[in-house]
Amino acid sequence: MSDFKGKVIAITGAASGIGLATAKKMASLGARVSITDVNEALLTSEAAVLTGLHGAENVFSKVTDVRDRNAVEAWIAETVEKLGPLDGAANCAGVLGRQGNRATIAEIEDDDWDFVMGVNCKGILNAMRAQIPALKDDGKGASIVNVASVSSLYGLEFHGAYTASKHAVVGLTKSAAREFGRKGVRVNAVCPWAD
Repeated sequence: MSDFKGKVIAITGAASGIGLATAKKMASLGARVSITDVNEALLTSEAAVLTGLHGAENVFSKVTDVRDRNAVEAWIAETVEKLGPLDGAANCAGVLGRQGNRATIAEIEDDDWDFVMGVNCKGILNAMRAQIPALKDDGKGASIVNVASVSSLYGLEFHGAYTASKHAVVGLTKSAAREFGRKGVRVNAVCPWAD
């Protein structure tokens, strides 16, 4: 597991949940992590913990809304400047939506649809558009992992926007894998489930 020593890994949604767990694990394996989240208070707190454990030279954090392409590109540019080219990325930012699991298809509000699709789908697109050009080109391969959901494999009632967004993540991931696989870049999706 020392394969991550000195590797630069960018992680979205890193202030909580899967993103935070990924950041902690990567840092504990010796990776240099760049973490981002829209929640400034949580990100600041978790970045301080990671920095205390692994050193300021191994942790970079920046508040970023993944729906904003320019903000994501700025985060990745600063990551490369501070930590070096990327060896990999984990795109974990995701939301259920403001309506949660209470809206039928007919009840989904446009604002909530746009919010969920913006974070879950456009956020992955923005991240990969910034990350792929920033990947290290050393012939050793690089990896991007996008967090989808088990709902990207099935339709879940009262989760129309979320399910559609996670299906989009899988489709986008498959497209990226075909585009960049021949260049030695692995792009995969994971589909976790939580009760």
